[in-house]
Amino acid sequence: MNEHLLKQPLRLWWLTALLIAVNVLLFGYQVLSGVSPMDPSVASLIYWGADFAPLTLTTEKWRLVSSMFLHIGIVHLLVNMWALYLFGVYAEFYYARGWYLALYALAGIAGNLASNYISLQHALAFLQQPSADLVPAVGAGASGGIMGLGGALLVAALWPKQSMALKYRLNKNALIMLMLLNLGFGLFVSGINNAAHLGGFLAGVLLALGYRVSLLLPSAVKYSLQLLILIGSCGLVIYLDQWLMHQAQQVMPFWSMYLDAKMA
Repeated sequence: MNEHLLKQPLRLWWLTALLIAVNVLLFGYQVLSGVSPMDPSVASLIYWGADFAPLTLTTEKWRLVSSMFLHIGIVHLLVNMWALYLFGVYAEFYYARGWYLALYALAGIAGNLASNYISLQHALAFLQQPSADLVPAVGAGASGGIMGLGGALLVAALWPKQSMALKYRLNKNALIMLMLLNLGFGLFVSGINNAAHLGGFLAGVLLALGYRVSLLLPSAVKYSLQLLILIGSCGLVIYLDQWLMHQAQQVMPFWSMYLDAKMA
């Protein structure tokens, strides 16, 4: 994508390093507490804060954030942390730390909301056809935020800043191929949360487009628009979460029975 940026000293991508450290340290603490490093149980994942629609869409919305730092085994962790390193170093350089952090957080939450929407649709399908094996999934990982960074970098590659030196520009062909592989991989491999990937990716693209448009404006207007974009994005996330919680009331008879059976 851009080998020159990967050679930057740590002081220029310390936020990415901090995010990686938090994920790794949390995983290490889980293992020391008795969680399997290869195949953690569903119960342990839920205990540690995984995204689980019957809880996330009722009383524990904090799982939208906590699940972003939780991983389902060491392979899942290593793959995501490598991707976070690659995308994070670039995003921290292109978008600066404030926007980088906002992109990562909002994309991760958007990915979890998309995943919860799919779980809700599965529950509605179950109520219509009780014989179907459609139970709420347990989700965890930094993938939504990482895909959001990937979407934002794709915008940066296709629509680069005019003032940016050529040596700092991304290889758009390589980035397009990488994103297509990531999005396509989930369509053919079971166990991958495609909804979270796609939700995070779309959130990253939209936020990056808003940011890029703001750069065309005078400084006074530019920063006002950027602030408006971030406030509006937060408002939209809150609205979608509330809407999903309201819709979830329809399936609580099913989810309540499932929780009684699985969480006791």
